[in-house]
Amino acid sequence: MDGTIYDDCTAPLLAFDGVPDSAWDDRAERAPRRRAASDDYRQVAVICNPRSYRNRNKPLQFPEGVRVLEPGTRPELRRVLAELSREGVELLVIAGGDGTVRDVLTCGADIWGANAPVIGVLPCGKTNALAIDLGVADDAEVSDLIDGWRNGRIAARSPIEIARKGEGKPVFGFLFGAGVFVDATELAQTTHRWGAVNNLAVGLSVFGAVASTLLGGERSPWRRGKNMAIRYGAGAKPRHGAALESEGPRFIVMASTMERLPLDAAIFGEKRAGLKALVVDAPPRRFLLSFARIMRGTDKPALERDGVHRVDAQEIAIDLEGGFVLDGERFPAGDYILRESAPVRFAIT
Repeated sequence: MDGTIYDDCTAPLLAFDGVPDSAWDDRAERAPRRRAASDDYRQVAVICNPRSYRNRNKPLQFPEGVRVLEPGTRPELRRVLAELSREGVELLVIAGGDGTVRDVLTCGADIWGANAPVIGVLPCGKTNALAIDLGVADDAEVSDLIDGWRNGRIAARSPIEIARKGEGKPVFGFLFGAGVFVDATELAQTTHRWGAVNNLAVGLSVFGAVASTLLGGERSPWRRGKNMAIRYGAGAKPRHGAALESEGPRFIVMASTMERLPLDAAIFGEKRAGLKALVVDAPPRRFLLSFARIMRGTDKPALERDGVHRVDAQEIAIDLEGGFVLDGERFPAGDYILRESAPVRFAIT
């Protein structure tokens, strides 16, 4: 998008296709679609990412008459979302992974304003963290989400809104990670090539990150961390005296508004809504013990003394080296603001 942090990405800029923001013009062709055959599904549409893991390996089943759109570029995606908004679509099913959800929410934010449709997330990617949080089964179909929507099964989640300081348009996602999380995400790409998806992929990536940290020795870049300056906004709630403003090397920083993570990891503590942050200082102290406590959600003052910090906040300012990952995509180093945005309504099964 013009003037957003997408401009600097070295990884594919869109889950659908890697196109620069300068391609946002009127020359993009409209995406193929199927028109609804009856009024039954006139308020429903599906954005399908043909590159997503499940879509490439197992054809989806669509109720007869549901519109299915496959935008191949960001201009097409934005054009499709604008058209669906004008037509009054009330349920938008996203058949893709976490990155596809991020792109749809980001491209749709300034189109929808306060009138966003209900979103259905069909887990077709390789990790599907948001679908896991929402309780959508791996084998769910479009018809299951339509049934949930029609019967009022709706869950609300507030995405994280991320913008570089001084920029106008943010990116929206659900799982932010920096420090060793960036390296672990690159490990995850290897597990995907082995065919691992969902919790298995996450588990293998976590195992690889733990092994690299333990076996790399004191000079390991995994243990050395990345320098970051972190400041939490007004109303932040630190656990056990965590500092609200600090600077130094960090082993890992994670933030999310999700309530349930893959592997049922309780890294933020007890299950709750809102923007939550986990910060672990570098080099990590008593690594294996701290790791086990973090994954279990242990909430003790000893963690703070060992350099493990948890804070709930509606806004986080972070100036970081090494970049960060948002829902599977890597973004560059810089000075950013993370905010808890307005809730999005999700249909669940």
